[in-house]
Amino acid sequence: MRVFLLISLLLVPCSASAQIDDAAREAALKAREEAERRIEADTVQMTDLVEIMAKNLGQMHYLRTLCFGLGDQHWREYMEGLLDVEAPDDTSRQRDLTQAFNAGFYQAQERHERCDATVSTDVAALAENGRSVANMLGDPFRELD
Repeated sequence: MRVFLLISLLLVPCSASAQIDDAAREAALKAREEAERRIEADTVQMTDLVEIMAKNLGQMHYLRTLCFGLGDQHWREYMEGLLDVEAPDDTSRQRDLTQAFNAGFYQAQERHERCDATVSTDVAALAENGRSVANMLGDPFRELD
């Protein structure tokens, strides 16, 4: 009887811990899905895939500098590459893409004041959105403007 009692006492914390892990995992998944829906709803309002990518890069840039410091220019450098490819000699197009980048930056800035778990959730959702937009941009059968 004592052995049974001892084993059941040992199993209680494990099952409670597993329930907490499951609850945390479920909450994280729900937060990610909400972030993806929010980003998709924002993206649907835009018609230009390259501008969508520029805005996405602006959001990623803000979030990365929030967590890693102002010296981290990783996503800004990607944006510079985007400008070189998409609008090398078109200042009007460069301006439009830069405005989209800046709009994304300020949108993320309004949403996040410090680097925390919500930033990680948004970064994951933005990365997924960026992959999706990149795939659409690379589709040889997509309709061009």
